[in-house]
Amino acid sequence: MTQNDILDVLEPAQRSTQKYIPYPRRKLSGWEVALLWLLRVYVLVAVPLVVYAFVKALLAGQ
Repeated sequence: MTQNDILDVLEPAQRSTQKYIPYPRRKLSGWEVALLWLLRVYVLVAVPLVVYAFVKALLAGQ
């Protein structure tokens, strides 16, 4: 019996309740945490660069 079979047997209110039960947080390893921090740093550097390039292109078009 799969998860979909179980959901098909439930009534709509029960199914709705089962869909929104949150999953527990996953324990991340050290390299996964480091990778997420590198991604955050990349975004913090890349977003201002993109905004600067966009504004510069707008001003150059005038």
